[in-house]
Amino acid sequence: MVTVMPARKESRALVYCPICTHTVEAAVLWQGKKAMVKPGQKCARCGASLDAGAVLRDRAAA
Repeated sequence: MVTVMPARKESRALVYCPICTHTVEAAVLWQGKKAMVKPGQKCARCGASLDAGAVLRDRAAA
């Protein structure tokens, strides 16, 4: 039996930083309709980890 893992699409998106309460741009991994912040990303303003940050908006053209 062969199991195929779906490829994760990586893009840039606006992510909420829970420490400094600002929205910063970070790398995001997409798996289907679910978006998660790529592990190891740091906030550009305060330097905190964005692993617990919420993805607010994808930067995709219409």
